[in-house]
Amino acid sequence: MLNRHDEHAMYDATIHACILAVREGFPHLSARDIIDPPRQWFDAALARQIALHLMVVEFDWPKRRIVIHEERSREAINRALRTIDARLEGSRFEAHYRRMAEAARGFLAEQLEEQEDAA
Repeated sequence: MLNRHDEHAMYDATIHACILAVREGFPHLSARDIIDPPRQWFDAALARQIALHLMVVEFDWPKRRIVIHEERSREAINRALRTIDARLEGSRFEAHYRRMAEAARGFLAEQLEEQEDAA
């Protein structure tokens, strides 16, 4: 059950929602490929960068929390943000990103609703 007052539980729920949403946007990748992109799989690396970007921009998670939870360097997080910000300048990518962001919000809302229904 999701405890919305537990930072770790909320982080896990949010990253899970982001990965599910990005997985829908990249149907040829598994969630595992997004979480830990295989070497030289540039599409998987881009998908992971999108998930991290969603965490910071759409869900307002502090970068320092993501660094800790994801065991990534600050530079890796900042590089992901810069990469996706640059890609968002293209209207087709931006529309695709918006669909994934909306899906992520929906997945997180579902998890929170399930928690409220169980209480």
